[in-house]
Amino acid sequence: MTDCSDSECCSHPICAEHIMCLASNDPVEVLLRKQPPSVTASFYQRVKFLIEENSVQSYAHLDEYSER
Repeated sequence: MTDCSDSECCSHPICAEHIMCLASNDPVEVLLRKQPPSVTASFYQRVKFLIEENSVQSYAHLDEYSER
């Protein structure tokens, strides 16, 4: 029996995609892979890396956010 809500079971193949076993990327690592935003970049442009695909928040959808 495997309980994917138990962190010890996250190494089991059945739990690999379970929401309780998904780990977020380190924001610093994500930032280091990208070119830094310009000094005049808006707030949205500076923090958008958090919600982009394969970034920190894997469950976020970029189309749900607006630059306003």
